[in-house]
Amino acid sequence: MTKLSLSMMLSVALLCSVFTSVVSAEPLHPRMVLIIDDMGYNLKRGQDALALPGAVTYAILPYTPYAVRFANEAHDSGREVMLHVPMANTRAKELGPGALTATMDEAALTAGLNKALDDTPHISGINNHMGSQLTSMHEPMRWVMKTLKARNLYFVDSITSVKTVGWKAARDNAVPFLKRHVFLDHLQTREFIAGQFERAKRVAHQYGFAVVIGHPYPETTAYLHEVLPELEQSGIQLVAASELILPEVKRALTVAARERAQLADASIASTVKKAKVSEAQSENQRDTVAN
Repeated sequence: MTKLSLSMMLSVALLCSVFTSVVSAEPLHPRMVLIIDDMGYNLKRGQDALALPGAVTYAILPYTPYAVRFANEAHDSGREVMLHVPMANTRAKELGPGALTATMDEAALTAGLNKALDDTPHISGINNHMGSQLTSMHEPMRWVMKTLKARNLYFVDSITSVKTVGWKAARDNAVPFLKRHVFLDHLQTREFIAGQFERAKRVAHQYGFAVVIGHPYPETTAYLHEVLPELEQSGIQLVAASELILPEVKRALTVAARERAQLADASIASTVKKAKVSEAQSENQRDTVAN
């Protein structure tokens, strides 16, 4: 099975579920994509992250000591694998092996990206590691998208800069894409991570889906081990990144979220109206008794 057929089959399956829900009047529940970045350097942290329950997506740094091992283990457990591609940043932070830099020409960038993709098995898409500089540059991101399109891969824009053109380059080059909504753990405390996860749930309910990125920090994995088994109880389904890549799927989920909000507003308005009518009736009865 090709990478295209895998990702497209997942998306088509979800799209079919969308239309099935519409026809059968079943609710179309919100979805959450949870991506664990920075996989590959630390064995124990990576193994703890791989032990998370559900359809977690793993983004693996190229050429790291455990990159191939983690990619194989994630794939064998039925989870999706992405390449977490280091890209030039505006703060001159060290990028690590396999980095795409702002000084590369098209040939060098394309060759570097293809080599990193070839070196890591089971890749369905990529997202950017750092990248605040490169993702704001139109030409390099166009070259990235040409490579992804040729290999039938998707792109997740981690949104590490407000100036990013990454997702726009994907859209303009017909590469399936997602945009990150919430970072879980730029502060590694349980209180902060819990607050960010609750924020992600609100985004999913409001817009129909949420794209969430975390890291294999002990604090993050410990918290996620607790809350992921309960996610569906809050009406949210955890899905792989590829299950949301089709625009039709994202649109259908957003429409369903709006319809739920409208029904909720109508229900509140009806309740308030009934309460006012009941209060008025009670006042009339009191006036009648008083007279």
